[in-house]
Amino acid sequence: MTSGNFVSGNRSVGLNQFHFEWCPKYRNDAFDNRNVIKFVEESLIRTAQLYKILIHSMHVAVDHIHLFVSLPFDLSISKAFQLFKGRSAHELFSAFPSFRLIFRKGHFWSPGKFCRSISNVKADTIRRYIEKHQFKELNQSIREAKSEAMQMRLVAFC
Repeated sequence: MTSGNFVSGNRSVGLNQFHFEWCPKYRNDAFDNRNVIKFVEESLIRTAQLYKILIHSMHVAVDHIHLFVSLPFDLSISKAFQLFKGRSAHELFSAFPSFRLIFRKGHFWSPGKFCRSISNVKADTIRRYIEKHQFKELNQSIREAKSEAMQMRLVAFC
């Protein structure tokens, strides 16, 4: 469920958005054919739908893939990569058997990957928010301590 810019889940609210990038083994130009590009795009979309991953943006270049995704809160980044890369490789090898000649050991994707958290808030804004929150809690603790000290003095005075 989406509320404004935030996603609400089972006892969770927030943004879980990432920029993913990965490439075929040996940075091979595997996607120089429009049919292959269309196939890998459809494979990634099927995986996303199956695992409730929202794809905001996708680009399949001739030698790498970019995804901008929102992950469910119970899905880790590494598991998302595993799902996208594993399912698409399996489907690509099934649909295009000639890839088995290029990627002989059965590994379509390079083990490397790039991931970056995406947010609509800058790091300084988060830092200031946390520091302000800590300062607010500190002030509350000081007020509570002063109140307790005053009550103790009143009790001792009476």
